[in-house]
Amino acid sequence: MKTSKMMLCASALALALSGCSSGSKNSTGSTQVLNLAKENDVITMDSTLATDGMSFEVINMIIEGLETTNEEGDIVPALAKSYEVSDDGLTYTFHLRDAKWSNGDPVTASDFEYAWKDAASDPTSDYAYIFGTDGACIKGASEAMGNPENKDALAVKAEDEKTFVVELERKTPYFVSLTTFPPFYPVNEKFAEEQGEQYGLSPENLLFCGPFKLEEWTKGNSLKLSKNENYWDAENVALEEINISIVPEPSSAALAFENGTTDYARLNSSLVDKYKDNEAYQSVLGSFLWYLQYNLENSDLQNENLRKALAYAVDRDNLTQNVLKDGSIAAEGFVTKQLANGPDGKDYRETTDGYFLERGQDSEKLAQEYFEKAKQELGKDEINLRFLFEPSDPSKSAAEFMQSEFAKLDGLNIAMISQEKNVRLKTQQNGDFDLVLTRWGPDYADPTTYLNVILPDTSFNYGHYRSEEYKKALDEAANAKTDEERWELLKKAEKIAMDDVAIAPIFQTGASDLINPKVKHLVDNPVGVPFVYKYVTIEE
Repeated sequence: MKTSKMMLCASALALALSGCSSGSKNSTGSTQVLNLAKENDVITMDSTLATDGMSFEVINMIIEGLETTNEEGDIVPALAKSYEVSDDGLTYTFHLRDAKWSNGDPVTASDFEYAWKDAASDPTSDYAYIFGTDGACIKGASEAMGNPENKDALAVKAEDEKTFVVELERKTPYFVSLTTFPPFYPVNEKFAEEQGEQYGLSPENLLFCGPFKLEEWTKGNSLKLSKNENYWDAENVALEEINISIVPEPSSAALAFENGTTDYARLNSSLVDKYKDNEAYQSVLGSFLWYLQYNLENSDLQNENLRKALAYAVDRDNLTQNVLKDGSIAAEGFVTKQLANGPDGKDYRETTDGYFLERGQDSEKLAQEYFEKAKQELGKDEINLRFLFEPSDPSKSAAEFMQSEFAKLDGLNIAMISQEKNVRLKTQQNGDFDLVLTRWGPDYADPTTYLNVILPDTSFNYGHYRSEEYKKALDEAANAKTDEERWELLKKAEKIAMDDVAIAPIFQTGASDLINPKVKHLVDNPVGVPFVYKYVTIEE
């Protein structure tokens, strides 16, 4: 583990357990300074290549999309001051406001056309899929996807410097909300081409058009941002400075909070009891789903009974209530709770089936029965599997608990493989695993943000699940004539995947944080970019 260099507040008092520093100041004497302790570093600032929450979070600080979210979480205009939709719902025309990049260039419709076509056609972009029928449903995306020579097939066009037109294959109710998400942000073509492969890897290799500028980035250690005075809405940005320390160990982050050197720290299960009565403590239900992914290229895991045994072996209530204790809840399906409401106004999970609901001795008995069937069908007395996970919480605590549950299955041998997130992702991509505890966060408020992940051709289907029946259900949902019909087909698709045990949902995250009570108006998004800092103020 790297030792984190904490950024000390010039005038902070070490107020034990209160977390309320006296207000740190920057070099100009401003107290509008926010200090954060985060578990993970940014991987890339290139909005066309980023895939992780921390990268999205910081990219959102420095670059803005056509739309953004306000303090209430509503979608509101950002770089687009307005837009119109054609009568058939297939053509969106965005009108850009006057805004500048940090080098003085105007932000133009061409910056969006270049960025979207590049992200959709780049063979290395994991989010290329989101421009197609598994996301935004932009016309021509299937032809452009992963094919730079065919990028102009994507039906997005800068009609002039201030007018950006997008044509869709079919009506997409959540399309505008996607424009708040970093893969849909603009990129200054001339600058990006000059930087080449270095674009997005350092402050010098970036341009900014958002509320903040990236001043410093010490990989694995810290980032420093300052207010972007040339931002179009700078008068409504109070923060003068944001300092981010990369602190992988939650106990170290909590100690920094106690000492007044950070305004934010995420807690793990072992710290919740210590801080749950602190006025700075907050616990909310998150939207990330942690699930067990099977590598279906492993011949043993092609056995459905083995997958069922592993899915039922885990007592999810025991895990969330007695191990994690951070507000996480047992997952009941591939789509999380409180993600999206259906045409009837009710939450998706409220009106559909739950899966793997057995607990305690009931689930343990089922798991052993399925495991005995699997051994018999495979002609084996013992089955050996590698279990990949991250060494940080909640993954570490959950994986260790799951290992103890798997150990109850007579004849199952689990080799635990711990890898840091960026390495773990590469291992998944290379298919060098049997089981992995992985997670997915929703990019937009619709069940397809989860369901599309395991479609045959999506880049995140690392387990190689293949089901024509599943694909057909989602295709039919995409072409449904009514919202009600679409909703029922989405439920049907989820049931197919759960009956197949394509993956095993384990838990939906809760978040237990320490946040300085002086920090106001921090937007915690359930989908897309995790936190929005534009509106934050520090009370004097």
